[in-house]
Amino acid sequence: MAPRDLEPFEQSGLQLVQGSLPEQSLRFLQSESARLYRHIDAPRPWHYVELHNPWGRAAAAYDSWGFLDICQSSMLVETVATLIGMDIVLFDSQWLPNRSQSLDSEPALESDAHRFPVDPPRGLTVLIAVADTSTARVRIDYQPLHHGRAADRHGPTWLDLKRGDILVLDSRVLYRVSGARQGNSPAVYAIRYFPASSRYNRDSTAPVHQALTERYPLINYARLPLWLVHGQDQAGNDFVTGFNVRAGYWTNADW
Repeated sequence: MAPRDLEPFEQSGLQLVQGSLPEQSLRFLQSESARLYRHIDAPRPWHYVELHNPWGRAAAAYDSWGFLDICQSSMLVETVATLIGMDIVLFDSQWLPNRSQSLDSEPALESDAHRFPVDPPRGLTVLIAVADTSTARVRIDYQPLHHGRAADRHGPTWLDLKRGDILVLDSRVLYRVSGARQGNSPAVYAIRYFPASSRYNRDSTAPVHQALTERYPLINYARLPLWLVHGQDQAGNDFVTGFNVRAGYWTNADW
């Protein structure tokens, strides 16, 4: 299925915005992705996640404020607003593919639904193709929704993203970043949003967070900071947790 054959977002759960990311933002993403193997001796799992969070572990290695600027940019937010409404919350971002995980075999197609601990469940993942040249391609394998619902009627298909292309996915769409640019650098910067009419679950004992902790033990999803990037909060979300910077203190060590 070629990009021009994509069904409307309401039916397929996908929307392609070709070559729309500003050049300055693309150069920033390329520069930051280069840090992963040029400036970080041994990349760890936390070097791939929470890239936009100035209070996260990745902030020690990247310009997290720069990532946050992209996540809050009017171009992206306006695109998201046309799909989930004017009230939007940002909560997660990462490099894909995540090379801190095993690459011995190609991963199966999987949706991001489990990464959205919100009620009612709804959200979007925005994939931005990061490439070295305008001729490079990033292959995305995916299985579209069928009339807005998860189904295997169509079967998996694929499309190629070029530098600066943006692919917006409903959180229920099965996908994987299959064809990455050469080398170890990431192929895609992924950003996740949900409508502010949904409430983010902060209960760390809830089954959804227990499952997330088992899969991603180094990410505390219950305490991820939330950014209201557009509109108003409609669900009483907690926008305080995750922003408190730990204060410095003197140790009792006897040097």
